Amino acid sequence: MDLISQKKLLMEVGSGTPMNACLKRFWLPIALSTDVAENDGDPMRVRTLGQDYVLFRDSEGRLGLLDELCTHRSASLCLGRNEEGGLRCLYHGWKYAVDGTILDTPNVRDPRFKERVRQPAYAVREAGGIIWGYFGPQDKEPPFQHYPFFDLPDENIVVELLVCSANYTRLVEGLIDTTHTGSLHQDALRQLVAGEGPAPSFGGKPRVASAGVLAQDLAPDIEVQETDFGLRYAAISQHPQPDGTVRRRARVTSFKHPTSILIQSGHLAQLVLPVDDDRSYLFMAFWDPTRNIRDGEARQEIRTYYGIDDIAKDFYGAGREFHDLPDRPNKSNNWRQDREAMKNDSFTGLYRFIPEDFAVSASMGPVGRSPIEHLVPSDLAIARFRRQMIDNAQRVQKGEDPRGLAPREQPRPAQYDIPEGEDWRDHYTRVAD
Repeated sequence: MDLISQKKLLMEVGSGTPMNACLKRFWLPIALSTDVAENDGDPMRVRTLGQDYVLFRDSEGRLGLLDELCTHRSASLCLGRNEEGGLRCLYHGWKYAVDGTILDTPNVRDPRFKERVRQPAYAVREAGGIIWGYFGPQDKEPPFQHYPFFDLPDENIVVELLVCSANYTRLVEGLIDTTHTGSLHQDALRQLVAGEGPAPSFGGKPRVASAGVLAQDLAPDIEVQETDFGLRYAAISQHPQPDGTVRRRARVTSFKHPTSILIQSGHLAQLVLPVDDDRSYLFMAFWDPTRNIRDGEARQEIRTYYGIDDIAKDFYGAGREFHDLPDRPNKSNNWRQDREAMKNDSFTGLYRFIPEDFAVSASMGPVGRSPIEHLVPSDLAIARFRRQMIDNAQRVQKGEDPRGLAPREQPRPAQYDIPEGEDWRDHYTRVAD
């Protein structure tokens, strides 16, 4: 398979593509619990892998995830009335339960008709402030995945949803890529190390120590270990000491199939949803087992530090309600880059972290644009990610299960000094978060 064919297989997620069939075999994050918090509240359109669905919570609080278009005459159920235990289509009054069962067909006299027809419905779960959907074959539904924040009270969790006009691989590869951080995000890292910017400390993990490592070595050695959940890799940086010795520091990042990344410092999971070929959602879940971070200053510190606050969502277009407004970041306005700021203090002229990531990801262009890349040793983890994803799609094409459906090991990030004479993999088992 040539490189263009590999890129096509990897990046195209629409109906009928191999990657669409592969990703549908996993539980995917599709919305926030707060999006449909109210029983009998407004139904919500959710777009996943290039197809539209309707999500709603019925009178008893049960979640329903159905094809958006009514099985009768294809009117949108997002226009429907959510009441008295089901979602009713406005066009002819057909009413559906959360499992797709037809409850009422006012224009059909035959009472047995409701037993013969159903609205396509999909498995849906709620955990950790996120709503998850499974769109694959019912007889192949995998075990529901587990993340540490699922076990915590709501007040110990912060979950944010951001939107980016880029293919899912652009986001995942950026999140996997340790070496871009010290360059693209150097403004925020410099402020953090100098004590000039926000410094959240959720989960007891100080950001300052991590920032120092990222800023000091832009070309660490990359070593990858494949796992049953995907892969983990160590970015090993070298730090000469006054006594002439060299301290080796490992920063371990984990990738979990299909699109989850856990990075150091810990207590942060980043989950990417491929909305369609050139749009993705990024779910960022932060947690602290010891205290409330959902409210007040603790929450704002997190949002400000990562660039996911109101400024990022509105002015920089990372929020769903603002993203598509014509004056928000896009190619025509150079993603709202401030060139004047670049003449003074700013390296990028962009807002911190996530808006910077989103700008460079979107700047790579749509899926159909496939320039030749020149990968280097620091891109080893990205190359392995691509190979695993392509392999998974090919497995599903052959009727096999993709890897990572039911991993025995849970991914954990870590950052630590490697003892003299010891391999980072051996030490990892003792220190991982």
